[in-house]
Order: sequence, then C-alpha cells, then structure tokens
Amino acid sequence: MALFSNRTQDDREAAGRGSLRRFALAGVHPADLFDAWLFAEADVALALAAWRCAPRADKRVAHAAYVAALDREAQAADSFRRCVDDAR
Repeated sequence: MALFSNRTQDDREAAGRGSLRRFALAGVHPADLFDAWLFAEADVALALAAWRCAPRADKRVAHAAYVAALDREAQAADSFRRCVDDAR
C-alpha cells in the first residue's frame, strides 16, 4: 500500500483524518521514517545552499525549491513523530 492515495477530499473526510493517517503508516518501520527525515533534512541544506549561491535571476526559483524542501522535511518529521507516538 502506498503512503499516499488518490482519494478525494470527501473520501478523506468520510474516513476521518486520524484513521487515514494511521492506516497510511501501518507496517512502516520507524527507522525507515527516521531515515526519510534525515534525507529530507539534507535536501533542505542543499536547497538553502543553492538559493544562497543562485544568480539574482534564479533566486525566485531557488527560493521555491527551498520552501518545497522545507515542506517535505516537515512532513517527514511529522510522519516519524506520529509513528513513534503510535508505538507508545
């Protein structure tokens, strides 16, 4: 089962956010989520460096890539936190 599905917004609301999140993380090993978080963190560092070094004309695109990397890192951290919380 994939972590993300093609369900509609109505399907997600009907299923309930909490139950869908738990189902999406069922069977995922916490160490894998921790690794994903570390890789996402590294992507953030690389995106920040690229933004800083980008020529003026490319700053907007580099900033957008940095913000996207931050979002992915936040999602990875949240997935890891939820998995650890569910294990308690």
